[in-house]
Amino acid sequence: MEETTLKLIADALRSYSQILETMAEIEETAKKTFDEVLKEVFNPDRLAEMRNRLPPDLYAEFAASLFKLASVAPKLQNPLALTTEEKKKISDDMLKIAETIAKISKISI
Repeated sequence: MEETTLKLIADALRSYSQILETMAEIEETAKKTFDEVLKEVFNPDRLAEMRNRLPPDLYAEFAASLFKLASVAPKLQNPLALTTEEKKKISDDMLKIAETIAKISKISI
């Protein structure tokens, strides 16, 4: 096996480890499971409250991100089954979603 391939595998494992560590930190901070936190953050009442507090353009961007997240989430269940192009597309989509959520996190809501 090529040295470059092994390095990329090691990088991927580090990234996955970071994801798990972040999820654990969220659970420790919220004192709830990650799934419960997601349900709380994205419940309809909370989203309606955000609509009233966010600038309209940012809320529109956020709503579009939620729809995109809903469309890619099922594909994340088995990333090994995705084609190379699907992985790259979903990666780009997830980065854009993360950027939108980061913008919102900077606003007191």
